Order: sequence, then C-alpha cells, then structure tokens
Amino acid sequence: MKTKIIKPLLVALTFIFASCTLNPDSSNISSLAESWVASSYESKDAALNMVKENMSDDGYNIGSRYIGFGFNFNSDAMETDGMVVTNVIDGGPASSVLKVGDKFISVNEVLVNQESIGDGSLSFRGTPGVPVSAIILRDGEEISITVERGIVEPTYSKAQIIQNISNADADNWGENSLGYEIREVVADAANGVVYVKTWDKFLDDVSGFEAEALTLTRFEFDQNGKVLNVGNMTESELVLRQTGWSITR
Repeated sequence: MKTKIIKPLLVALTFIFASCTLNPDSSNISSLAESWVASSYESKDAALNMVKENMSDDGYNIGSRYIGFGFNFNSDAMETDGMVVTNVIDGGPASSVLKVGDKFISVNEVLVNQESIGDGSLSFRGTPGVPVSAIILRDGEEISITVERGIVEPTYSKAQIIQNISNADADNWGENSLGYEIREVVADAANGVVYVKTWDKFLDDVSGFEAEALTLTRFEFDQNGKVLNVGNMTESELVLRQTGWSITR
C-alpha cells in the first residue's frame, strides 16, 4: 500500500475505531477499518468524532498491560498543574489508595516534575510486589501513601476515552509523527472482527531519537455494527532500544 504521511499523535493508535453494517462482507469491513485508522491520525476532532459516532455506548478500549500503580494523569497540563490523577484503574494496585484529583508531590523522595517524569527517575514502574512510598496533595493536605506495584490491566469506557481525547492539546496532535503506513488489513466478517497492522515512525520526546514500530490493532463489533472493543499490541521493547533505553535486572 502507498505510504501516507500525516502528523498523528503516537498515542492516537489507542483510539482507533471502526464501524460496519450488520453482517458486512470482508471487503466492507476492511475498507472501513483502514479508513478509520487514517482518520485517527488526522486531528483531535477526527478522533473524537470517531468515538462519539461509531463506538457502542458500552464499548471500551483494552489498554496494554504493565507493572505499576494503575492510574492516568494530565500529561498535557503537567507544566502548569503538576501531576494530577485523572483516572484510577479499577482493580489496579492503587485503586483503594488514590482518588481522582490527587496531585503527586514526590515518589520515593524524588520530586515529581517534568524532568523526573521524562528521565524515568520516578518509581511508578519496576519490579512487581515492591512497595513504593509517595506524598500526594488531596483537598489542600499533604498525605503519605504506600502502594505495592502490581500488574495493571487497564480498560477505558467510551466516556473515559472521550475525556482523554478531549483533554489532549489539538495544536500538538501528531507533532512528533514522521509518517505511517497501513501494511495489512484482515477481516473475519462472520465474527465481526478486523485486524489492522500499521507501521509508523516518530520522534521520541525524551531522547530526541527517531523510532519506528509495528502495531496490530483488533476491532470487535456488536450486533448493531458499532465498535464493542478495540485493543492493540505494539513493539514496545523495540522502541525502547531505538531510543537509547536498556532493560536490566
């Protein structure tokens, strides 16, 4: 397929959605899936409208599993607001400790700021089962907490996805993208499932190095032709290696 050079937001692949008619044939599903992948690279408004119009009300995004606390924060407003919790993942290690609106002051005695977030010196991620201490600001009061790292299996409802996209900076949407290409689209029309393999190249925020990765995105549709769930797998370790990170014991 021909390479399409647009400016996508790297994390926008998390927000790829598709719609279809009831019992569509494989060519229809393939065409729609490819079109929606492209639209998610276009702009914040395109991604937002895609979710609102084409995802089932009970639809959800399946995030990548990781080891950590299990929360989301306002990355686009860090410079002015600090690290403020915007979502606590149900069933995650921090689900009984953190609340939306909590602001992190320090983690294992390391001050939370843009530099410490960028250089990986905070201790949210790491070996599972290890307790991590932190100080948060809640309702104007500093509180000491301890969270034991664990495996996080995030899912995001349609409302949460809409909120996440709405909070993104439209002017910076896709500013680090160096292009993408849809490599393959495979449809299982009988089961309402579509797989899309995408290659993209981008500039890493922290290192300034260029990196590329393949991502496989799976769509599942409900009986009304709306997206019931969507999730993807990508080459995370390959990206880390390309941007100068190493994995050690």
